[in-house]
Amino acid sequence: MIEALSGRFSTAWLCKQLGVARSGFYAWRQRQHNPGPRAQENEAITAQVQAVFDRHRGFYGAPRVHQELKAAGLKVGHHRIARLMRCSALKAKTRRGFRPCRNNGSKASGVAENLLVPRQAPWPVGVNQVGR
Repeated sequence: MIEALSGRFSTAWLCKQLGVARSGFYAWRQRQHNPGPRAQENEAITAQVQAVFDRHRGFYGAPRVHQELKAAGLKVGHHRIARLMRCSALKAKTRRGFRPCRNNGSKASGVAENLLVPRQAPWPVGVNQVGR
């Protein structure tokens, strides 16, 4: 915002109005144009993480991606992999467990009785009798 309005207003005045140190603004702008070595390394690792994630069709989470990258010779911590995956919005899909079909023909076996349906009383309830 400061950068967009710096043509109409002075940078010092804009920083003062927004409560930002002028040196902090210039440091931020410098980082945007020339990212540091850690940011460049994160971009390279993120590309490798994305490749592993895509190769396994999105089923690998951070622990497995870390294991693959470690086997490939990359020395990086698992928390860093997890953070980079979160920043890149890479979330592993969970596989659904196998459930065998228990339907034998037209009758389903193992179906529980519906206990919510009100039962008919086994004896007639009269006007002056109280049902049990």
